[in-house]
Amino acid sequence: MDRSRTKDASEGIAPMGITSLNEAVLSNQPESRYECPVCLNWLRDPVITTCGHKFCKGCITSWLQNSGHCPIDNINLSMKVDIFPDNYTKREIQEQRMSCPFASKGCAVKVTPLDLDAHIATCEYNQPEASSQPEIRVPCAFHAVGCKETFDSQEDMNTHLHNDIQSHMSLLMNAYSEVKINSDISNASIDAKEQEAMSLWEAPDKEGAPSTAKPLNNTSALIRALYERVVVLEQRNREQDIVIANMSKQLSAFAVAKMKQNNEMLLRYCMGNYIWKIDNFKARCDAMLKDHYKMLYSPGFYTSPNGYRFCVRLNISPQNPLCFALHVHLMKTENDDCLEWPFNGRISFAMINQYDPDLTQRDTMMSNSNLIAFRKPNSEICVRGFGYTEYAVVSDVVRNGFVKDDNLIVRVHIKCV
Repeated sequence: MDRSRTKDASEGIAPMGITSLNEAVLSNQPESRYECPVCLNWLRDPVITTCGHKFCKGCITSWLQNSGHCPIDNINLSMKVDIFPDNYTKREIQEQRMSCPFASKGCAVKVTPLDLDAHIATCEYNQPEASSQPEIRVPCAFHAVGCKETFDSQEDMNTHLHNDIQSHMSLLMNAYSEVKINSDISNASIDAKEQEAMSLWEAPDKEGAPSTAKPLNNTSALIRALYERVVVLEQRNREQDIVIANMSKQLSAFAVAKMKQNNEMLLRYCMGNYIWKIDNFKARCDAMLKDHYKMLYSPGFYTSPNGYRFCVRLNISPQNPLCFALHVHLMKTENDDCLEWPFNGRISFAMINQYDPDLTQRDTMMSNSNLIAFRKPNSEICVRGFGYTEYAVVSDVVRNGFVKDDNLIVRVHIKCV
């Protein structure tokens, strides 16, 4: 059950004794703090569990006889030691007064929510209205969680509720398992149990001044109220931990998505200037020496926001295992139909010497319109590349200062002409 769900006049349980449903009748829908999670009706003879949940005494008794654990969080409960009367909530419900649904017809009676059903059944203004419409069937009180049964009268529905408790509990548990916590704990008001405990006992003033509250003579009631307050606070703490954990997961996912978006933006707006930083260079070269089918590919970058897309490939040269090859490959984009083919432009490589920039190795080559490598790609990446089969000797690259902290940097500049 979603406690944060906004209730409206189309949901809830029809009051006892009414054969047709309308908005006035459905005003008997309880607030979430007065609603039993099992029967979804007003709490009758309310009790509270040691895990902080409120139920009708009859509902939780029937539930524990079948399962032995709390319907909300599956904590094992015992009727003898884990269930306590919730007199405060009972008094709150009894103090509320609700107008008869037939007030518009002249009924001026106001009764408690728990007595409203009995009053409606005997109300002199509860007279059926002549109508040409077919009689409306009463839906099951558990229709919101999946029960499709409807009935001709409230009595038939009550019999159905009594006979099918187990199936209704299964529907309720299935619905609860799909609930996502999205309530804002910071906006929660002080719980009724906290108010009761605070009214029973007030801490002494820090300066030793006597308390203005009247001394409580019933020590047992004070202990019970304080214990119930602790139970409520522990439950709220667990719920807050769940909210914080979910928020942390969402923030982590957002950070990853944001980083990915930023990287994609840099690749799309680099205007053909891409700096490829290859980390763990030695280990990667050793892996490619052992398996010549292994290759390194850079991310795809664009010559303009809506232009050509290229990537760079580095692998051990199949002709000379002492050297590595360096090629560029065209990649498919959503704008390929708007571009001119084959690609015509200048491609420049610069292998950066990280200790002496004057020793940086620079190479430039022009595209060739006759090569398959520069035609419109038919797959995600063109299988034919263009570049140098023996670009540099691996040992020379490491020895001459091109690798620093096991990182090799290659700058690529592709310009259309």
